[in-house]
Amino acid sequence: MGNRGTVSELKPTVAAVLPGGGARGAYEVGALSVLLPALEERGERVSVWCGTSVGAINAAAYGSLAHQSASDQADTVMHFWKTVRKQHVMSPLIGVGGARTIARIVAHAAGIPGVSLAGLMDPSPLAKSLEEWIDWHQLDANVESEVVRAVCVVATSMSTGSPVAFVSAGDGAPEFVDDEIRYVETNLRGEHVRASAAIPLLFPTVEVTSPASAHGHYADGGTRLNSPIKPALSLGAEKVIVIGLEPFSPGGRRTVTPRTPSIADVASNVLDGLLVDQVAHDLRRLALINSFFVEDAATTGALDAPRTYRLARGHKPYRPVSYALVAPQRRGEIGRLAQQMFHRRYGGLRGLRDLDYVVLMRALGADTPARGELLSFLLFDPEFTGELIKLGRRDARRWLRRHPRFWCRDASHDLSFGAVDRAAIREQEALAEFRQLRNPRS
Repeated sequence: MGNRGTVSELKPTVAAVLPGGGARGAYEVGALSVLLPALEERGERVSVWCGTSVGAINAAAYGSLAHQSASDQADTVMHFWKTVRKQHVMSPLIGVGGARTIARIVAHAAGIPGVSLAGLMDPSPLAKSLEEWIDWHQLDANVESEVVRAVCVVATSMSTGSPVAFVSAGDGAPEFVDDEIRYVETNLRGEHVRASAAIPLLFPTVEVTSPASAHGHYADGGTRLNSPIKPALSLGAEKVIVIGLEPFSPGGRRTVTPRTPSIADVASNVLDGLLVDQVAHDLRRLALINSFFVEDAATTGALDAPRTYRLARGHKPYRPVSYALVAPQRRGEIGRLAQQMFHRRYGGLRGLRDLDYVVLMRALGADTPARGELLSFLLFDPEFTGELIKLGRRDARRWLRRHPRFWCRDASHDLSFGAVDRAAIREQEALAEFRQLRNPRS
């Protein structure tokens, strides 16, 4: 495992943006196992890692391995995902753990003082697992030696309802005031990652104690910022790799059925809003910046209003950002794979190998695509995660075939967001500038 050069020797700054998705995190490492070696062959390496929920776990893991070669990083993280089991993440539903959960539900419903219903599942095994999976002191050393520029995980503050980016960085967290995100510099530890992965209702919130200025309870960062593209840019990224868990292009409407919606239907729609819509919104913004706002004479030219507006707020001018996007080609592909894998692994008497999954599937209702979507977040099964790794590798190779130079900047190649009225954009940005000048403290 050879040591790598410092960030200062590797230009431009490349960031990897990893969204949340439970067991789908295996797809991310599959894609990166192809992209990272290809990037290294070009003389480039990821130096900024940003993640939310399971993406935060992956980001911290890669940050702790940044001193290794790209192929060694890929092998290490893939081995971890091929060996992870449900018991490494959450306590069993059937047995003592389930009995405790039921007791909490009953006590909470009865109004017994001192009893709170923080979540339906117990993720206490994850705390121990993170200490075994991630070498936090090596992560600190990689940041200090500038092998990696920054590692950032996003959680949602329960006191403000806003996203908080916990950042371990040699240059510190961004100092400018952001309307949407609070940046907190710290040495990342398991509490920050667990906070980012605390899915509301399913898992309890996590109390973060360090640093003292950010002490409080936090939930999954995906509720406010599932795909942390903006923090990556704020941390200096000039190129970004974005891994998606559904296609980036707009999808068709869901098929409407006359039956009463199940828990899976409701949860699947919520997750779509968190994990798909937000990513599409961030990428649309990135595409607009590249196409209309950047200060690049070779393009359509910069707009004066955005530049003035951003400088007034302490931000740097917009700059062109090259990207690499990897996601499944067909919507719902991962959910269908989860359904198939469940029936193969746990159908009939095979369900005796893990009764938790059988009970969970019964509770989620009919055998529908929505149930598969939700199951794909919770199916920490080695065969399923192994197949997700293969899917990620397949889709990363498809990107490289389509973009042999790795990077793209033209949104028309990979993103479809409809016609854009340039005159309307000018008017909107001019109005924003006027408001900023009238109220510089806003």
